[in-house]
Amino acid sequence: MMADKKFVLFDLDGTLIDTAPDMYLALSILLDEENEKMVSYDLVRTQVSNGVLGIFSVAFSDNPEIEGDRYERYLDIYESILGQKSKLFDNVSQLLDSLDSRGIDFGVVTNKSSRFTIPLLSQFDLLGRIKTLVCGDEVKNRKPDPEPLFKALDKTENSYNSSNVYYVGDAKKDITAARAADIRSIACTYGYRDANDDPKSWESEFIINNIMKVNEIV
Repeated sequence: MMADKKFVLFDLDGTLIDTAPDMYLALSILLDEENEKMVSYDLVRTQVSNGVLGIFSVAFSDNPEIEGDRYERYLDIYESILGQKSKLFDNVSQLLDSLDSRGIDFGVVTNKSSRFTIPLLSQFDLLGRIKTLVCGDEVKNRKPDPEPLFKALDKTENSYNSSNVYYVGDAKKDITAARAADIRSIACTYGYRDANDDPKSWESEFIINNIMKVNEIV
């Protein structure tokens, strides 16, 4: 075990990459196809961390099925425009460069399927830099279950002391997963959440409003 070696795991959507514009564009195309009323970007943005069903909850009045026709159509549209409007959040590049220079490993743990995660990470030249990657379709239980975090650690070449492993995320489920995995939690406030969802209630060890603050914690 590399007792002093530190390891930082990141959520993807709302933490490293601002994917909300792409997800909103895909929804707009779908709503147009179905002759449904458009919804505001700000409303959709608050639901991005909740996945497709979260987005659908503010756009449709019925109860959409996972893997139903509309669900699958949305994923196909999203795949076709993937990365067109997405961008790294402010200071992500600088933080990752700093972690590299300090010899600190980092990886990505996301509920997003590999179908979308791998192309996005490739687009932003992150795929070759991360030490581990776990996507939602690789596990039986997604976050807030700790299984993805355990799997991420199992996939690394090194073994880390849990007190030196950090998980950075923008949603309560990220912090819940980190706490259940007995690793350190960093909540970021700049991501996707409803105004009534207070990060202080997530019980994370740290709360940051700028990802560069990770440097002061790790």
